[in-house]
Amino acid sequence: MASEQGGGRKEFKASAKLKQVMAHHFRELDQAAKSGSPKVAWCTSVGPAELLRAMGFLVYFPENHGAVLGASRKAMDYIPVANAIGYSPDICSYLTSDVGAYLRGESPLVQAYGISGVPRPQVLVYNTNQCRDVQDWFHFYGREFGVPVIGITSPRGVEEVTEAHISDVAKQMEELVPVLQEISGQSLDMERLSHVVGLSRRCSDLWKQVLDTASAIPSPWTFFDHTIHMGPAVVARGTQE
Repeated sequence: MASEQGGGRKEFKASAKLKQVMAHHFRELDQAAKSGSPKVAWCTSVGPAELLRAMGFLVYFPENHGAVLGASRKAMDYIPVANAIGYSPDICSYLTSDVGAYLRGESPLVQAYGISGVPRPQVLVYNTNQCRDVQDWFHFYGREFGVPVIGITSPRGVEEVTEAHISDVAKQMEELVPVLQEISGQSLDMERLSHVVGLSRRCSDLWKQVLDTASAIPSPWTFFDHTIHMGPAVVARGTQE
């Protein structure tokens, strides 16, 4: 439930805990990047994060960093930097602001969480399901860091999902496994993968229940509350919190 602040503003009791989850996420990644263990994988927001977690990787989501850049009102400082090296102003601003921040050697995560910055990955894994640009985004960092870039190219413009579509994506996902096993030094444990997928599904179901409360009149929270509080459901999916 929420407690009331001055002027009718509501503060959710869960907010403090959710902030702790986000802080732990970034600090754990920072420590792993410094020590080299566990291995760090970058993953797009609808990429195969569950597969990565099941193989022992810590997972970093660059789209989350793009959102932080926007929320901190820093994006417009960095987008022109990416434009200057050839990225179009018409493509995803998450990509251009993130690349621009990298080129400037800056990140709001440093001040927010007392860390070194975005974590250096051992592998980058994408899925073009939500956005074609993520493939180019990750290949940029693959060249910068000299690490493998692998991913899934999802069917586009699909009106009805068929068995052929499912088989195509499943086959591409299976082909990621040998590369990830070599990088992680771990074999894929199907029981562990099933557990991680179950946690991820549970998180999605619970988050939907939370969002559905907004249908009440009056609504207990706003769209802006949703976007602020969704962070842990993205970065911690597949984990037990």
